[in-house]
Order: sequence, then structure tokens, then C-alpha cells
Amino acid sequence: MILSLEALSFARLNRAVLSGITTNVSDRALTCLVGPNGAGKTTLLRILSGELRATSGAFLIDNNDTSALSQKEIARHFSIIPQDVQPPQHFTVFELVALGRFHPHGALWWRLSDRDRDAVHAYLSRCQVEQLSKWRVEELSGGEQQRAWLAFGLAQDKRFLLLDETLDGLDVFAKQSFFKFLKEVALEGKGVLLTTHDLDLVAQFADKVIVLSSGRISYEGPPDTNLQRFLFPTSV
Repeated sequence: MILSLEALSFARLNRAVLSGITTNVSDRALTCLVGPNGAGKTTLLRILSGELRATSGAFLIDNNDTSALSQKEIARHFSIIPQDVQPPQHFTVFELVALGRFHPHGALWWRLSDRDRDAVHAYLSRCQVEQLSKWRVEELSGGEQQRAWLAFGLAQDKRFLLLDETLDGLDVFAKQSFFKFLKEVALEGKGVLLTTHDLDLVAQFADKVIVLSSGRISYEGPPDTNLQRFLFPTSV
């Protein structure tokens, strides 16, 4: 599955936030979206998830134009963990991850199936929080909460996982562990799009890098170059 953006632009209050974005995001790849604060990274993820609509241009999923799709239809392809997500009060880690298996159809009668329960335990284990499954989410450390949220995102079993600076604030060892894990997830067939400021880990793990500067793409390609010089191209 491939996400294609064609001359995509977005404006808010007559101010351009994104301008002429043309790029592809593939499954089976870890794509890192980098850029200074205010470059438009979060806005781009919100458009991909269906939360926002582009002002102009096209957003296609496997060559199918999404303009006629509802937010719910677009969201079927994506699980997203937004920036600074707050833990739900009084939810245990197991309950949070189980929520990722929620099916809106027949919601009043929905309950975890055996298959759902097996999937929850599998992702708790993969994200190394199974031993914390009975803890309340707000009782966890920052790194443990990030692992619980990642298990929640993976439990949704969508084709693409969108992470908005989800790993920022963790120590360097935790970040490296997360990047390695996300690389494994991508190799197993899921598309992972991560916004981050950590260029060293991007260079080490990313399959593709997209650099945004002032709402435009200043670089896209492999992480085998000096990315720093593309962050503020007008100042060079």
C-alpha cells in the first residue's frame, strides 16, 4: 500500500501551513518526517489520518482519491498516536491496549473475542509492558507509557502507524530501543511514519526521510546525507 500526496496544500486563516507537498509514503518502511517546530509536520499527519482536509491538491491511498471518503473511511487505514497524548484516568494498561481492538460496528454489544484477547497479550509482550498490564496507565513512567501507547496503536492492526513526536522526551537508550522496534514493525509489513527531531537515530534507522521547512519539502530520500542543512535552507 502506498500513500501519495500530489501538490497538497493546507491553509489556516489565510496563512499557508503546507504548500505543494508531493511525496509517497510506503508500507513496509520506516519513514521519518523531520523539520523545525512550525514546519507543518503535525498538520500533515492530521491530513493523512483524515482529521483535516487539504485546501488543495490530492491525497491518494493506493491510487484511490480520498476526497470523497469520510474521515471514518480514511481512518480505517491508520492508527495515530498524537503528540503529548494524555493517559486515560483509571484505565489499566490492559484496558488501554484492549481499546485498540474496539470495533465500532455493533458497539453496544462489543466485547473482546478470544482472538482480540490473544492480540492484546501479544502486543503487550512485544512492547514489553505485559508485566504492567494491571497497572493504571497514569502510574507508569514516561517510557512505560510510551510503550503502552505503542501497543495500543499496534493492536488496532491498521496498515499505517502514525507517531507524532511520540518518542521525544525519552532518554537516548529508550529512543534507540523504540527506533529499532519500529524498524522491525515496518519490516513485518506495516508502514510507520514518525515525526522526530533526533537526526542521529533517523540516520541510523530510517528507510526514507522527508524534511519539511516552512511548509515545503526541502529534502526527501535516504538518510545518508547531512540533513541539518535542509532544515533551514533559506538561512544558508
